[in-house]
Amino acid sequence: GFFCFRPDTAISQIKISEKPKHCRVCKIKDCAKNKGVTYCFECANYPCKQVDYLEQSYIKRYEVSLMENTRLVKECGIEYFMRQQKNKYTCAKCGGIISIHDKECSECRNSGGN
Repeated sequence: GFFCFRPDTAISQIKISEKPKHCRVCKIKDCAKNKGVTYCFECANYPCKQVDYLEQSYIKRYEVSLMENTRLVKECGIEYFMRQQKNKYTCAKCGGIISIHDKECSECRNSGGN
């Protein structure tokens, strides 16, 4: 998503070779980097077609609004947002990470959520 290229996020700590192809080759991440912005909302063209397309896809497939997440970061700060996401996507059973994509824990495969 929008925050995967930040150095302080869990996904950015994974070796590039271990990331899925869509993470290794990300037009949004490359665009932000090329424009010298950390967050898409810092760009004068926000929201662009790429962001809008991803937003619609995430709403439809995962019931998550990336633009709402971005609004939270802009208004409350990245630390608040990351705490909220950690609480939301940490498996209550084992402490593993619950994938937004399949709603399953990466460690114990629990799909019961929190």
